[in-house]
Amino acid sequence: MNGIRTTVMARLSVAVAMTACLLSSGAGAAVAAATASSDTDWGDTKKWDGGLEVTVSQPMKFTPSAYSIGHESGNQGVKWRIKVHNGTHEAFQGALMTVYVKSGSDGHTCEQIFDGDLGAGITGSVSPGASGSAEFAFDVPRGQLTKVDLEVQPDFLGDGKHWVGEVK
Repeated sequence: MNGIRTTVMARLSVAVAMTACLLSSGAGAAVAAATASSDTDWGDTKKWDGGLEVTVSQPMKFTPSAYSIGHESGNQGVKWRIKVHNGTHEAFQGALMTVYVKSGSDGHTCEQIFDGDLGAGITGSVSPGASGSAEFAFDVPRGQLTKVDLEVQPDFLGDGKHWVGEVK
């Protein structure tokens, strides 16, 4: 369990340091701000100005292990494979990408689940023209599976895009 916490803290430290470097150097983010988008179904690809594309798979229910972090008994573990295609001219830093999930009509914030390699995100960078993917998992209350909103924010400065749907 300490290994997972160390990994999470290391990723967060790298993300904060990289953001500070971007802001202090006056350089723009690798990904331009996103244009406004509407809700879409699972499996759709969203595009940001500048060439970054993200595809979110159909959600899959799963049972987190006894060693997972972020899962509460009575909730449903749900995971998605998120693929990033880097159509920009600079390396995409996977550690800067954040994923959020809200559920139900009240927009309940769901906790991310870390379970072994699940939840580690896209590590390192994705070269221009290349793709990277990872599975992300969240703890969704069982009574709120009919409306789940997954948001991908590619970096701290860019806008997020949403995929909304039911988890079956």
